[in-house]
Amino acid sequence: MVTSCKKNNRVLIILLVSGMLIFTMTCVSIAASYYNTIQSVRLSVANQSMKAASFVASRLDTGAYQSFLKKPVKDTEAFRRLEQQLAEAREQFGALYIYISKIDADLQGGRVMAAALPPGQILQIGEPCYINAQQISLIKSGQTYYSDIISDPVYGEYMSAGAPLLGEQGQLLGIVGVDMDLQSVNSIGSDVVKRSLPIFLFQGLFVAVLVFVILGLQRWYQRELKAAVGDAEQTYQDELRSVIASIRSIRHDFVNHMQVLYGLIECGYFDKAREYVQSLIKETKVLDITVRVSHPALMVLFHTKWEQAKSRHIVMQFAECPDAFEQIPSIDLVKILSNLIDNAMEAAAGASQEKWIRISCRQEENEYVFEVENTGPDISPEQMDKLFEYGFSTKSASKGTTRGAGLCIVSGAVKKHKGTIQVQSNAGITKFTVRLPIRYS
Repeated sequence: MVTSCKKNNRVLIILLVSGMLIFTMTCVSIAASYYNTIQSVRLSVANQSMKAASFVASRLDTGAYQSFLKKPVKDTEAFRRLEQQLAEAREQFGALYIYISKIDADLQGGRVMAAALPPGQILQIGEPCYINAQQISLIKSGQTYYSDIISDPVYGEYMSAGAPLLGEQGQLLGIVGVDMDLQSVNSIGSDVVKRSLPIFLFQGLFVAVLVFVILGLQRWYQRELKAAVGDAEQTYQDELRSVIASIRSIRHDFVNHMQVLYGLIECGYFDKAREYVQSLIKETKVLDITVRVSHPALMVLFHTKWEQAKSRHIVMQFAECPDAFEQIPSIDLVKILSNLIDNAMEAAAGASQEKWIRISCRQEENEYVFEVENTGPDISPEQMDKLFEYGFSTKSASKGTTRGAGLCIVSGAVKKHKGTIQVQSNAGITKFTVRLPIRYS
């Protein structure tokens, strides 16, 4: 109960953290999109303003401007001519202000000489304007410029661009300035963000779904891992119980053998005692073959199966098995060989004459080869076709038991390692051969 509560708390914490991350990422994405949009729009406006300033400078009546500079007052034909041209340009480009400024003698600033202003605003000739030395340097070299955002308590927030105004002889007369209102720029950025909001929401939803998918996959993996570990643990526990029972049996048999030998020697039956020892040595050699198996899990498995075969009066023979089979997990080796040996043992128990099983495990070039051969009834061709289907068995099921699962498990483990199974059954001898490829890293 406590463990379940802790797991639920962990899942809740993960969901809360994921939700916070999604919210934070969405906010950052919106802010970044807004910033990038505003910057892009401002840069576009700056480029358009510089082009507009260059266009106006190329169309202005420079003769009228030079005449105006001689007598810089509003009540002149030259001023009215300039004011009309600037007003038409302002209307054409939708600018906030378009004006002509004169560069100060110290090249540090400038003053507005003529301008087209919004309704209600009045120009004061010679009024200072926002031009710095760097921008004047660009103008003197024949280039255009644009400014950062200017916040003015009187004229508001705007961006300024300028182009050189040249006379007929190519001399620099002043600067044509174009100021664009940034309220429209900010509204464009807001509109873009609003239109992008569904995309941001989709991104957030996508991240949320991704988090749930990852959590689902994690839980699935944990269940699969738990099932696999449980399967392996159950298999090894069964085999270890058999080993413990076998050790107890050997200990018990050892005491009995010593008592028999002692009795034969005490009674002077030395020939009988010699024969008895020879039979024990022969039995010990059979057992020693299983002990010399290099793979620990297979050694335990073979030992227990040998004990089971012995109890059923079946001779079980093992070829020497020095290979470690490191490329195949122990659980899969045990699944394959334990089920093949169990099937072989049941078949050999039904043999009419000799009852034996031969087992061989070895490495041949780039593959592992496992062979289980036994005496017993032949497997017919019709049975061969269904041999590895779940629930199919060549033997009838007894009440309360399920048959036909062993070879299906073997087939699944072999397919997992992209191996093959061959079955030969003839003249009372059946042989299963499993080949598993070795994959070197």
